[in-house]
Amino acid sequence: MSPPQLPAPPAASAAASFIAVTAKLSLVMAVMAIAWNLLQLLLVGLMGRFDVVGVLQNEGLPVPPAFIWLDQHAVSLSLLCLLLSIIFLAVSWALLKHREWGRIGFIVFLVLVALANFAFLPLIHTMFDSMQAMVPAEFLNSPQGLEMRLQLRMGLWTSLITGTAAALALAGLHAWLVVKLCRPDVRALFR
Repeated sequence: MSPPQLPAPPAASAAASFIAVTAKLSLVMAVMAIAWNLLQLLLVGLMGRFDVVGVLQNEGLPVPPAFIWLDQHAVSLSLLCLLLSIIFLAVSWALLKHREWGRIGFIVFLVLVALANFAFLPLIHTMFDSMQAMVPAEFLNSPQGLEMRLQLRMGLWTSLITGTAAALALAGLHAWLVVKLCRPDVRALFR
């Protein structure tokens, strides 16, 4: 006599599977971001012992104001990134547990990250201008300096094009996720 067959567990709906996969991937990304931010804080602490701006200035190299600002606010920026990663971890956990505030919070993160990707594009130009500003004017006017300026200009355009393409692709993905998270069958899973 064969053992009695247990009824098969109910199959998860496509909406529930979508939420589970999205939340689990987000949890992994949040944990990785927290680990990265902790490492970044450690590096900022170590770099604080080395006065990078002072070394550059002692060598007679011009230090762009943006670099000085980043150096002055490195700890605060690192702590802010860590806090955002911890909040994202909580939101992802709430999404996995089908909490309505997790769904709303996740949508907010998706929209903010998509907007931030576009907001950071102008900084690419600033970064390349800062790199060129650190090079002495005498060198920039030499034949090697002309070649370096051309390479910087090519790097700028390559970075702007790839940055814009990446921002558009991520915005499209995030828009798709927002639409899926707002569908009635998905919203019905949350309380």
